[in-house]
Amino acid sequence: MAAGRSFADYVKRKCYNGLFSAAENYIRENAGSLDFRTSRVHRVGDVKLQDATIERVYVSDLPGMKEAFDVGLELEVLIKEDDYHYDDTDIKYPWIRISCEGDLSKALDDWRITNVEPFDKKNALFSSLSDALVPYIKHDDIEKAATLFLKEFYPEALEITQRGTPPVWVDPAECPGSGCRA
Repeated sequence: MAAGRSFADYVKRKCYNGLFSAAENYIRENAGSLDFRTSRVHRVGDVKLQDATIERVYVSDLPGMKEAFDVGLELEVLIKEDDYHYDDTDIKYPWIRISCEGDLSKALDDWRITNVEPFDKKNALFSSLSDALVPYIKHDDIEKAATLFLKEFYPEALEITQRGTPPVWVDPAECPGSGCRA
């Protein structure tokens, strides 16, 4: 992955064709159980995936340089009338989640799909990494994350601040104190 690019953009360039094929298979295999009812089509006949847009990419760290990532795809599905007396068609836009894994040290050349399922975009994954592969921390959890970091890399800072002194500034370019393990 080149510097200055987002992981989502990288996945779009690297994996789009495979994700599209997986979406086509999912629609074909699950067409009977998916809700493609529409007011324009009297009886649902043929359904065909026309396009897929990568809307979300959620990333989780795995050991080494491996990453697990869930791709939220918005599908554009063409629905054709089953009754030959009508030529009606309509388009639906369901979302699916495609779970994948790959190794960044191999430029995701080994990426693979582990699961495909409907995706409720209201239930986003908040334990994922950001688009720049930095852990996402909710605003309410920032203090907790900072404390865990200091416990691991600079525990003296926590001892000093507990004695009632002002917070300790940690220079990221230097290794402060004897407890630094960076």
